[in-house]
Amino acid sequence: MDIKQALDMAMQEELKAAEKYRTLARDAVDTETRLLFEQLAREEDMHYRKLSERLKAIRLMG
Repeated sequence: MDIKQALDMAMQEELKAAEKYRTLARDAVDTETRLLFEQLAREEDMHYRKLSERLKAIRLMG
C-alpha cells in the first residue's frame, strides 16, 4: 500500500464514521446526545477534508 492508497482508505473510513454519527444523532433520545453525535460527525467531515487536501497535494507533486 502506498501513501495515496492509505489516504484514500482513511478518507473512506472518515465518511463511514461521519455517516454513523449522523445516524446515531437522528436516533438520539435527548438533545445533549444528539448534539454530541452531530459534533462528532462534523469533526469526521473535517478530517475527511484535511486528508483530501493532503492527497491532492501529493498528487500535484507527482
